[in-house]
Amino acid sequence: MKFNLSSRSYAKILLHTSKYPHKAVNGVLLGGETVEDGEVYVLDTVPLFHICLGLAPMLEVALARVDIYCKQSGLQIVGYYQANEHIYDNSPNAICYKIGEKICDQFNNAFILVVDNTKLSIPCEEIACKCYVLQDNKWKQSDKDLSLDGGEETLSLTTDLLDGKAYQSLVDFDNHLDDITQDWLNKDINKLVD
Repeated sequence: MKFNLSSRSYAKILLHTSKYPHKAVNGVLLGGETVEDGEVYVLDTVPLFHICLGLAPMLEVALARVDIYCKQSGLQIVGYYQANEHIYDNSPNAICYKIGEKICDQFNNAFILVVDNTKLSIPCEEIACKCYVLQDNKWKQSDKDLSLDGGEETLSLTTDLLDGKAYQSLVDFDNHLDDITQDWLNKDINKLVD
């Protein structure tokens, strides 16, 4: 299985990570799978939390809202991403695995992205994520299956967004819960990327 990240989804992951460099952050990956080429395409990202990643009631509310949005948009939750708090902590943890398994219940080819904090830099020179897939009931790293739509152009675009401090306007679900007028779909950032 191959996984392809759109410019929009990759940029939002790094913007979310950059907005809260001192905290762990997470979110879900939205997209679909093509039967012909066996690829999972991640078209968008919904940043979820930066305060408490595994708080079950808030996670259930967020995932229910995202699921409604997906049904209206013809998308589905295909994966999960997380950036850990410490620079050298670049592996999935229990929360990551648990949410990944929950997504696998709905989408068989679900995967997990963990931001490799040691690769975060300006300019963005390489994909700063590690990919994990479920094989034989165990999560295993599989970076060879991860590609970035647009390649160098996406890395350049992400660099420009980080340089321009676009992360300041990114809204995650925690922000939305504090002020429901804030748009967790981040339509303004989508326009910048598109």
